[in-house]
Amino acid sequence: MFSEILRDLRARKRLSQKQLAEIVGVSPGNVSDWESGKTKPGYVALAALSRCFEVSADYLLELTPEKTGEGEDELRRLDEIKKEQGLLCDGSPLSSLETDLVAMFRLLPSLEKEDVFDIVHLKYKRHVEKKRDSIFWTYAAENDERSGPAEDREARDGTA
Repeated sequence: MFSEILRDLRARKRLSQKQLAEIVGVSPGNVSDWESGKTKPGYVALAALSRCFEVSADYLLELTPEKTGEGEDELRRLDEIKKEQGLLCDGSPLSSLETDLVAMFRLLPSLEKEDVFDIVHLKYKRHVEKKRDSIFWTYAAENDERSGPAEDREARDGTA
């Protein structure tokens, strides 16, 4: 059972429930519930547990008897599965980080997805164009002595 596997892995790493909770980013009560069999972790927590204990998520879910998926053949098989499932970008399988980001993105409400997409698009655009379009650069320019964009009479007289 998952609860037994988790208790065993935590004991082998000599972690308390509180320490494991901090590593995974959940409350100690969550870890206690998992180990008692009351609940099971969600996708993000399962991925964090897998990374923490350096075991495959399949092992935690009792889908495979092996603890790790580190073998050369297993890594090739993982890439094949990703290709079969369409988890590709530009012909390359998604990394664990990219897969986690997609999974988290899918869990967001529509408005939050729009915000995330806009932020990523802005960052990508700035990276590609290598421009300093931000208003920040009006104030942070090293050789510019101005205090800001206002330079009319009110600004000079202190009434702006």
